[in-house]
Parts: sequence; C-alpha cells; structure tokens
Amino acid sequence: MELEQEKSIKDYLQILRRRKYTIIVPMLVLLFLSVILTIALPPVYRSKATILIEQQHIPSDLVKSTVISFADERIRQIQQKLMTIDNLNKIIEKFNLYKNEKKAVNSSDLAEQFKESTTLELINADVIGKGKNTKATLAFTLSFDYKAAGIAQKVANELVTLFLDENIRSRTQRAEESTKFLQEEADKFKLEIQKIENQLAEYKDKYSGSLPELLTVNLSAISRIENSLQQIQLQEKMLQERKINLSNQLAVTSPVIVDAGNTKNTIIETRASIENEYKNLLDKYSSTHPDVKALKRKLDNFKEEGKDEPSTAQINNPAYIQIQSEMNLANVEAKNLNQQKISLNDQLKKLEANVSQTHQVERGYSDLMRDLENHKAKYNELKAKYLEAKLSQNLEVEQKAEKFTLLEPPRLPEKPEKPNRIKILFAGFLFSIAGGLGAGLLAEAMDSSIRNHSSLTHIMGSEPLAVIPYIENQDDLKRSRRNKINFIILILGLIIGATAAIHFFYMPLDILVNKISDNITMLF
Repeated sequence: MELEQEKSIKDYLQILRRRKYTIIVPMLVLLFLSVILTIALPPVYRSKATILIEQQHIPSDLVKSTVISFADERIRQIQQKLMTIDNLNKIIEKFNLYKNEKKAVNSSDLAEQFKESTTLELINADVIGKGKNTKATLAFTLSFDYKAAGIAQKVANELVTLFLDENIRSRTQRAEESTKFLQEEADKFKLEIQKIENQLAEYKDKYSGSLPELLTVNLSAISRIENSLQQIQLQEKMLQERKINLSNQLAVTSPVIVDAGNTKNTIIETRASIENEYKNLLDKYSSTHPDVKALKRKLDNFKEEGKDEPSTAQINNPAYIQIQSEMNLANVEAKNLNQQKISLNDQLKKLEANVSQTHQVERGYSDLMRDLENHKAKYNELKAKYLEAKLSQNLEVEQKAEKFTLLEPPRLPEKPEKPNRIKILFAGFLFSIAGGLGAGLLAEAMDSSIRNHSSLTHIMGSEPLAVIPYIENQDDLKRSRRNKINFIILILGLIIGATAAIHFFYMPLDILVNKISDNITMLF
C-alpha cells in the first residue's frame, strides 16, 4: 500500500484557494444559522433574593430552643414541603405561567418545569470549632427564571414569602408539639401518681398496724403490754393472798350479835362457823368421834332446812361487815384485773400478729413507695422540661430564636440571565469555521486529481522531464479581482453580522446604528 504524500503549508494554501467556495459557503450557512439561533432564543430573566439566617438573639445558655435541626437541613425540608405539585400548580395558576405549555403538557410536567426554573443555593462559611473545620450555613439565595422580568420578580417574591412563612410556621409548630407532648406525658405521670397514691392508701388501710414505720412503735407497745401483764400478775397474786386472808377472817367471824338476856351475848351459829368447827374437829378426831358426828348432823340439818348466812338485815356485826366489804372490793378488783388482762392479751396478740407480718408488708409497701418516688421524680422532670419548652415556644412565637431575614429582596431584572448570546455566537463562529474547513478538506480528500508535479512524481516514482507553469490570462485576472472583492464583502458582512448579534440585546438601537456606521466608514 502506497503511503500518501506529506503535504506542506504551500499545499494547504493551494487547497484553501481551490476549495474556497466549498469552505466559505458552509461557513456562511453555519454562521448565519448561529446568528439566527442567537437572535431567536427567547430571553430568560432571573429575579434573585438573598435570605440571611440570623442566630438566636437570647443566649442559648439562658433559653434553649426546641428546634435543634441544622439550618441547611431545615431549608431543604421547607423546599420539599413547598415544591409539591399542588403548591406549584397554585402558583402557576396565580401568576398565569406557561400559558403556551399548558395546552401541551399536564400539571405534573408544568410543576417539574417550575422546579427547574427555581434555584436555591446555600451560602456556607468555614467554621473552626473543637478542633474541627466544619461548614456553617450563613444565608441562602432563592431565584426564579422566566421569560418576563416582571413575572419573574413577582414569583420570586411569592417564593420568598412562602419560605419565610413556612419557616415561622414549622418552628412554631415544632415548639408547640414539644410543649404539648411534654404536657401530655406529665399528665399521664400525674394520673399514675394518683393511682399509686390510691393503691398506697388502700394498702395502708389494709395493713395499718403492720407498716414498716410502725415496727418500732409496735415493739415498744408489746414491751409495755408485757410489763403491764407482769404487773397485773403480781397484783393478782397479791389480791389472791388478800382474798384468802379475808376469807379466813370471814369464816371465824359471826355476822350477827344476839342479846342472850341479862348475862352475856351469844353468837348465832352459822353454817360457815359449823363447817369451820367441823374441819377443826376432823383435824383432831376421826369421823366416828361423837362430837364430830354431832356437828355433822347439825351441818346436815342446816342444809336440809335451807339455812344459810343470815340476810343483810340480820347482819349486825361491824367486824363481819368490814371484812365482807373488803372481800367484795377484792372481788371487784380481781374482776377488773382479769378484764385488763384479757384486753392486754388481745392487744398483745394483735401487735404480735402485726409485727410478724411487717416484713411481708414491707416488701409490697416498698414497691409502692419506690414506684411513687420514681413517678414523682419523672413527673417533676417532665414539668421542668415543660416549662423550658413553654419558654422556648414563647421564644419562637416572638421570633427571638433563629430566624430567616430577607437581606436582599427580589429585584426587577434589567437584563436577561440567559441565553449568553456572546458565547452562543462565538461558539457558532468557531463551529462555522470548523464546518467550512471540514467541508473543504472532505471535498479535497474525495478528489483524486493530480494537482502538481510532486504528486505525479510520488505516483510515478520518477521526476517529470519538464514542468509547464500555469499562465494566467486576462479572464483569470478579472476573476481573481472579483474574488477578492467578494471576499472583502464577505468579511464586511461577517463583521457587521457579528457586531449586530453582539450588540443587539446589550446596546440601545441608536448606539448600535452609530457603531455599524463607524465600522463601515473605517473599512472604506
């Protein structure tokens, strides 16, 4: 396969001369199309607002806010809430946006187009804290692009208003939700505390004598009762001895003193005296002794005849009456002591039962008290947090916490943001040059003609004997001059077209005309 001949700069210049129309025509067409595109693209105006994120006015050490999310996170959340299809369609309907597009696309596509026209950019700064370099969001910009400058400003104002209102609403709502949650939880614990207190009251009523705090009292009461019982026993023993003594005295004392005439007083025999005498004789004699038998018959006669102690009216012996009174008093004291003993024993059994179940009662009582203390501690904690949350809520309502401040409101744009016509025109100019050169090189590559002796030598492998140069005639000269004039006119057209395209949208019409006139004057 033959290698192609290397071309010199002279060869390329000859190619440009030969293919000048093949290069120029596509170049002009592409340049014209780029100018038409630059002029035909509709202008898009951008209205932008800058919103500052102000920190909390009151030191956080004094009042802490319940809204703890980062500013950038909250901004993105607000953006997601506002950029819903329903909200965006309301804005589109309010400002009558995309009138032509409404006939061709649905509401979802319109909302997506609105989102693409809206730009939210965060303004961050490097912050060094605790040895770490982090990003802090200081402000953000919110802009809207539209083909009408006035509408772009109105929509941007609407978006800014929605952002500021939504930030206040969301922060206030979060603070209210925190306060409400803490209040509800505190109320729940309050009901639980009341429930436990009722259970504790019922438990105390049920085990009123066996409560742990009464253990010392119960033990002291048991000790006192035992001492009292010992004293009662001692009193009973003494009283029993006293009664025995009185009984003996009563047995040997006659209740009645009878006048026996002029000489002496005779003591009337009673069954008690006969029984006492009978016992004394039995101690001395046997039951078969005549005196013992006689007293036995007399005692039996008393029993058969129903004879007993004389009546109260018959008793006239002061000694007997005194002994009998002391005996009656001793019986009353014995009865009282017995009743006291029974009462103290009942109390002792009850106290011993209370003490015996104190440890069992203490477990349930301790559980209830522990639950009550834990619930009270949690309730107090929730009430303290509720007061802090209420203070934080007031902070949000009065807008003393972190807030969004409109630093620079949306302005009416004076010139379009896009398209960048200079870039488009410059890119079209470069593309037209590349397209023209590409078309010329393509036409040259597809042409197999031999243009010079070098190509012939390359093909034949030997030098030609002679080279006859091209001799220009008069027609060639005229054509050359005509081509130069056409080239100059083409250059002038390109300059005028480029100047018009560059200044069409960036310069008043009178200045543009003066510029074009000056350029033409300088050329000619």
